[in-house]
Amino acid sequence: MLRELLTIYEQSQVNPGKPGKRSSLFAETLIFNEGWLLRAVLKEWRSRAGPSRLDFLPFPPGVKVYSEAQLYTPFKARTRNDERAEAHTHVDGIVGDFEIQGTKSGVVMNPDWRYLAVFEAKMYSPLSRGTKRASQYDQLSRTAACLINAILQTDHQDRTAHLVVLHARDNRRIDAGQYTRAYIAGQIADRIQGYLGSGHPAQDSGRFFQEWGHVLHRIHIQFLTWEDVLAEIGDDDLDQFYCLCQRFNRPDRGPHGCPVDPEE
Repeated sequence: MLRELLTIYEQSQVNPGKPGKRSSLFAETLIFNEGWLLRAVLKEWRSRAGPSRLDFLPFPPGVKVYSEAQLYTPFKARTRNDERAEAHTHVDGIVGDFEIQGTKSGVVMNPDWRYLAVFEAKMYSPLSRGTKRASQYDQLSRTAACLINAILQTDHQDRTAHLVVLHARDNRRIDAGQYTRAYIAGQIADRIQGYLGSGHPAQDSGRFFQEWGHVLHRIHIQFLTWEDVLAEIGDDDLDQFYCLCQRFNRPDRGPHGCPVDPEE
């Protein structure tokens, strides 16, 4: 997959062989971004069944691997203009025992699910700080709540799920130490208070509001750098692709550790 993307990029070059005038027919970030990087990493993880230092690997046989999925929110609109509601949450990647139902990308857990891992992928951007209608309810807490909501639609709340944030090692806009379990619990509790305190009755969500705290303790939340992940995989095409992701996504376009193209 990555070899094909690298070839497309090479074939898109204008003025090849002319130093200082070479350019691409499209913005390089259309290819070299965290979305394609995550898809490539998930593909590698799926094909490798051996031992890993990462506790969410190896993936069990038969699980579904999907990118750009939606987790259904417990904070659904109760009226047409419900100001405390929110849209479903998009996640960059998800692996587990689930089906796509309800929408083109909506995740519904299998009743007898065994495994579930959700991945958020970043290069140099931060985790978002809030939503339009809940400005302090950050991306990781929102994803955790939607993950809990998905699990509570089954009868297996005692199983461990994983929530993994992947980011560049030199991304200074993500402070992993901030996202303790207590911090996320506080974020979800505040969100629930605001939602239920609006005076509208909750619809089909009583179980979430009663049991979310128990399930949160079954979610293993961790932050990993792309560098550590790729070092374990050890694939040259993947390493080259990541270098180009760094090169074209770094905010200051500063040093990126990748070989310089002599034609530029």
